[in-house]
Amino acid sequence: MRVLAFTGIRSDYDIMSGVYRALHADDGVTFGLIVAGAHLSPTFGMSVRHIEADGLPIIGRIESLLDSNTPSSRIKSAAILLQGCLPFIESFAPDLLIYAGDREDVMVGALSGAYLGIPTAHFFGGDHATDGNVDNPVRHAASKLSTFHFVSHEQHARRLQRMGEDPRRIRIVGNPAIDRFVHTPHMDRATLLRSLGRPDWSEYAVVIYHPILGEEANAKRYFMELLEALEITGVRAFINSPNSDAGSRDILSAIEGLQNRENFAAFRNLPNDVFVNLMRHAALLVGNSSAGLLEAPSIPLGVVNVGARQRGRIAAANVIFVDQGAKAIAQAIQEVRSAGFQKMLREVRSPYGNGNVVQLVVEKLKALPLAEFRFKTEDPLT
Repeated sequence: MRVLAFTGIRSDYDIMSGVYRALHADDGVTFGLIVAGAHLSPTFGMSVRHIEADGLPIIGRIESLLDSNTPSSRIKSAAILLQGCLPFIESFAPDLLIYAGDREDVMVGALSGAYLGIPTAHFFGGDHATDGNVDNPVRHAASKLSTFHFVSHEQHARRLQRMGEDPRRIRIVGNPAIDRFVHTPHMDRATLLRSLGRPDWSEYAVVIYHPILGEEANAKRYFMELLEALEITGVRAFINSPNSDAGSRDILSAIEGLQNRENFAAFRNLPNDVFVNLMRHAALLVGNSSAGLLEAPSIPLGVVNVGARQRGRIAAANVIFVDQGAKAIAQAIQEVRSAGFQKMLREVRSPYGNGNVVQLVVEKLKALPLAEFRFKTEDPLT
């Protein structure tokens, strides 16, 4: 079985990397990766190096990400990726294309499979947020173009069925992001903090904040409000770089301005084991990353989710949703730090799996009836 995957950004790669490594190690699978977008951008840390370190076969590299801060650049980047991937797909001749999430590379993979007659598997379809972001229609559009669906939750499967997808095309597997947090070896706090140049830090937060589509002009102000809340509460923070969406350059410039601030330390692409242990030893996660919903409950770690992003998605009790504004964020930070919240946190379990998702995914991928379901003939009205 020949399986070809798309990855365009560190966030989707981190979630799927365990699946990719397992497929590559399987004697019955010939696996390849097309790497594009932010992976190949110096601005966003050249995360392709982490893929290389994992020893995965990269059959194509496409420098598709334009160095721009506008919404139109994302469309142009998608067009570059669509044109650039075709020779690699045709050369590899996959039996199955796989892609994950709700970004432009997912649409490129779905369109390529549909028009080239190659069966496809979309991961994490059926999810839905109430923030009005373009991620929702992109995710749903990719699902309608895809042959099979690997979903994280039973609710997501039901949503796909309401969209007209045949339940025989859907596999409920959980989210493989949990596996790396369960199985990555533990690093003690002192060793971790020494490796990050902050040996004297005790309590700290992890900050991951991304720009919001339609509010790009406010990205820097929103981010600075978050930092102000941390200063109000006296919490130090390790700050991760944002994704590559419009508005990200403004956040990056704000992060660069923190170089001489004692209570903040910034990083771009930490090795997987360091990032996992950074989260394990953190007091809380602050921002608007899906990591707060997916990975954090498996630690378990309290989360302050700021703004509209991620709202409406399935979340465990570890997440507090709060509006923008330093005062509101500071109040939520204090709530997460409270004894009552920390006691409750000990009982939190992830709604997305128990750490054994990767093996299940590989088993179900290899068993897919590719020929039987290659064509989508189902009528949603019947």
